[in-house]
Amino acid sequence: MRTDKLWARVFLAAAAVLLLLFFSNDFGLIDIRETAIVVALGIDEAEEGEGYDVTAQIAVPANAGPGSAANVTAKGVRTVSEGIAELNQETGWYPTLVHCRLILLGEALTERNVFDVLGYFLRNEAVEDSCQVAVCAGTARETFGAGSPVNDISASAIIKVLSSEAQKTGLVSVTILKDFAVGYYSVSESGALPYITVKEEAESQGGSAAQAAALPSLVRNKRWRPVREPLPLAAPASAEGGESQGGKSGESKGGGAVFQASETMLFYRGKKAAILTPEETLAYNLAATDTDFAYGNVTAAQDGKEAVCSLQMKIGKKRRSLSFENGMPVFTFTIRAKARVADTDKAAPILNIAKTQIAEESVLRAAEQKFKEELASAAEKAARSGCDLFGIKQRLYRFRHKDYEAFRENILSAAELRYDIRFSGLK
Repeated sequence: MRTDKLWARVFLAAAAVLLLLFFSNDFGLIDIRETAIVVALGIDEAEEGEGYDVTAQIAVPANAGPGSAANVTAKGVRTVSEGIAELNQETGWYPTLVHCRLILLGEALTERNVFDVLGYFLRNEAVEDSCQVAVCAGTARETFGAGSPVNDISASAIIKVLSSEAQKTGLVSVTILKDFAVGYYSVSESGALPYITVKEEAESQGGSAAQAAALPSLVRNKRWRPVREPLPLAAPASAEGGESQGGKSGESKGGGAVFQASETMLFYRGKKAAILTPEETLAYNLAATDTDFAYGNVTAAQDGKEAVCSLQMKIGKKRRSLSFENGMPVFTFTIRAKARVADTDKAAPILNIAKTQIAEESVLRAAEQKFKEELASAAEKAARSGCDLFGIKQRLYRFRHKDYEAFRENILSAAELRYDIRFSGLK
């Protein structure tokens, strides 16, 4: 009985301690009055001298309306960690990366090993492994400065373009930090990132994206040190020291920029190897990613007339296999898909429109040929650049290890590629 009373007192004491901790601990709550919430980070080659320019897009906790953000740049830093520290020193705000969902690399940075800078994010436990990574045309700083016509901050607009829904439809090839690092540190030493381009829309009464991009940014330079000030709470056009995005609540902005990510940049040993076109990206997604549905155009004969057909495709099966015939490697792509004609550029008979689920044989055969050609083009680019885009070298290492030493250097060029692609109608 005494033992039972002793354990009861121990449990009560433990419960009291837990309650005390529960009501006294803030569990890491963020004080937005002192913290800069970084939603995206951009890294570029330094404009002057050696090192990097690190740009943080920070959500502004103010009444500036939806889509409000400030872009802050630390220039000429030697490491990403130094750049993050400079953001605190120069602005007085402590940057937190727990909400960072995008790492954007400037195109010039891809001429060198990008893991010189990505290593920081692999070491930093505050940045999630599911953080999206992408490359942009030009500089990340300029891309963050582009305004979105849907009143989003640029980082949010880019993240929406790189959504899982876009990946499933084959429009883009989305890559997260974890997957990109796994490919780099594997025997393939390869990877792929979406390539972001900015398309400027027409200027309207609400303002111009070019004017927003022309605003000065908070920068750090070794020869110039600004007065330490908090980030601006509003976005007046005449404000100095900060670039801001977004407008008043309910205010409609015309113009802006549209972010496109239909191209894919290939990497080998951390450096840029090649760029896939939108058509090659779609073929790559059909063969090697989690694409479930896809859309694409083919040119085929319908009722004796040549027409451009927009196809809606449902992927039923996809497989890649490595085998050996007569001592030589053979890599086979297997794709099974169903397709329907969603639209054409020519008027069609009413019977074809009524039975749109049944695609003509000529259209299905044209789709097979089209995607075989695009897939072959993507595979040729990858092999020529050394990028193991389809994991041929990985399969050699895992499943044919006895042949690995003989083919490790030339497996991409020595392997015969075969394409087993079949389309059928949605009956």
